[in-house]
Amino acid sequence: MQHHGPRTHSDPSVGPSANDLGCSGLSAIVAIRASPVHSFLESESSVQEPPQPAFSARIWFFSLGVLLNVLLSGALILGCTPFQDALVRRYGYSTSDATTIWGNGFQILVMGTAVTSPILDVIGPRWFAVIGLGSECAGLGLLAHAGSYPLEHGVGILSFAYGLVGLGGNMLMLASMPFCQLFRRSSTAASIMMGAYQAAGFMFMLLTLQVMDFWTFFSTYQLIAGAGLLAVFLCFPDVPYKSPEDTPRCTLPVTPCNRDACVRPEGRALQHAVAPLLLSRTWYFLLCFSLAATVAAWCAGAFYAQLKGKGQGAVDPTMRKSLIFWMPLASNSTFLFTPLIGALMDARGFCPAIILLCLASVSCVATVWLLPLTWQWLTLLTLNWLLAVTYSLQLSYITCKYAADQFGAVMSYSTIMQSVINLLGVYLLRCPPSRAAACFVPPCVFFCFLWAREERRRGGC
Repeated sequence: MQHHGPRTHSDPSVGPSANDLGCSGLSAIVAIRASPVHSFLESESSVQEPPQPAFSARIWFFSLGVLLNVLLSGALILGCTPFQDALVRRYGYSTSDATTIWGNGFQILVMGTAVTSPILDVIGPRWFAVIGLGSECAGLGLLAHAGSYPLEHGVGILSFAYGLVGLGGNMLMLASMPFCQLFRRSSTAASIMMGAYQAAGFMFMLLTLQVMDFWTFFSTYQLIAGAGLLAVFLCFPDVPYKSPEDTPRCTLPVTPCNRDACVRPEGRALQHAVAPLLLSRTWYFLLCFSLAATVAAWCAGAFYAQLKGKGQGAVDPTMRKSLIFWMPLASNSTFLFTPLIGALMDARGFCPAIILLCLASVSCVATVWLLPLTWQWLTLLTLNWLLAVTYSLQLSYITCKYAADQFGAVMSYSTIMQSVINLLGVYLLRCPPSRAAACFVPPCVFFCFLWAREERRRGGC
């Protein structure tokens, strides 16, 4: 390679050097920054990026997502005990029929979320939310006519409708998560959204009112879902936001097939979706989240079993209030804790939250095992704490650690892993729910330790 000697002032193609100006290199830089051209660029930059007001557009759009999730998220069907009680008292279904409707509907929610979540990365948040709320409107319409179905056919129809409401609401929640990317403290935003999602479980408590039959409640809710559908059609983004510098605005939608994700080669799209599975931290996250969520599910079952009592065919009347009122109140009040958990993750990384996940799993099982029946309200408190930590960590970790167009794929993986571990517990553990929940604690603690060590090694703590 030809070597050129140092440029000198005698070379006409070279301007005067810093030495020629009688300045050091640092002085030359200072002189350049003081030039009128640089001052103009600085002023242009300050004009283009003024300080954001306290209530900027991102606050309004995020608040819209929170409000829609409080009213319409998939957690609507998690407030199941008032719904089941109304089916039995008002419409003549047996307790086993009501339990079957809830169980089938929940399976539609879980399996449907696992199947549909990757579609979010392809068609974008706006169309994903529109499809979800459209499905929810259909499910609410079917539930409104519950009194007109023959009992022999009503179980199947109501199971399908109940599942549609849950699945459509879950699609709304997943489509709302891009609003969290508009904030530098994205874990706090994601945790607030998680609390809003869970708060929807309170809505079915209105069914305990004598004036609120299925037709009144679900027809009204269908109108609310229709208004929500119009809101997401106009206000949700076609593509996920990727940084706080993005500006949200109301626009008309773009056809999904015009998006880059739709025209991406099939092989490359599959490779992009599978890429998270090549990371060890992904597997630690999937295992810890799924084990903790399974502990929460089995502890809730143990709480119900203790209220029901051994050998009884129905819940004791004195305990009915605990199931109809206190259990939904406690399990859906995670919004009391989720902002604090999100703020902890933003301030200290994910290691403290992983440790909290481990401690919450142990404490929830301990209260089920050790406390007498009169003190089982503490189980509801520890269950609330476990749910808050588990699902705040799930949404925050996916939001912060993976690309915006991988959110749906990783959410699908976490849902599938949770279902697999829960089914293993159902078919392999032939013991009471409290003992079954305890069986999941040792592997949860072990993998939490490995996950925290991995995060510390990668500088995530």
